[in-house]
Amino acid sequence: MDLHLNSYSYISLQNLASKDQSRLFEPIKELDILLTQIAAGVPLDIMPGPNDPANFSLPQQPLNRCLFPGSATYNTFRSCTNPHCFELDNVRFLGTSGQTIDDLQKYSEANDQLEFMERTLRWRHLAPTAPNTLGCYPFTDRDPFLVESCPHVYFAGNQQKFETRLLKGSDRQLVRLVCIPKFSETGVAVVVNLKNLECHTLSFGTQFS
Repeated sequence: MDLHLNSYSYISLQNLASKDQSRLFEPIKELDILLTQIAAGVPLDIMPGPNDPANFSLPQQPLNRCLFPGSATYNTFRSCTNPHCFELDNVRFLGTSGQTIDDLQKYSEANDQLEFMERTLRWRHLAPTAPNTLGCYPFTDRDPFLVESCPHVYFAGNQQKFETRLLKGSDRQLVRLVCIPKFSETGVAVVVNLKNLECHTLSFGTQFS
């Protein structure tokens, strides 16, 4: 009798785990379909966020390409680290998925998120609260969060709302600061004009809370 009950419990747990895995994988499957459509037409970089299947400590490593069997077949698709730095038509982009700004907000005050971003840029450090309160890999030979060259566009994802500002540096540098809102809640993306660094939002439907 005991053996029968133990076997029955084991089978039930197996079925539950299988259902949970299916339920958790469904959003990733839908995302892959969307990314496949995008990667078919334009280059696409994807970064991990705070709630994605990636390592917790910064810098977060790229999401495994096996999660995106459709979009990963295109050479325009790139799974990237967080933070991420890249160059497009001689315009340098630098940004994070938002954890660095969110954590800084817990221990400091500012008029808006852009002010926090401006501080990190002037301090030349993307994650000033790491490793004290922000998970960080223990590097011993270098600091991966140092801003060694001034970007043209500095962005932070997963923010509450869209905000932007053109920052002028002491050496006449121009940096476009951009807070990118949570797409899952707003359905809003941000488009940047590479010629003049002007930016605006692009809304994808109204089915978002």
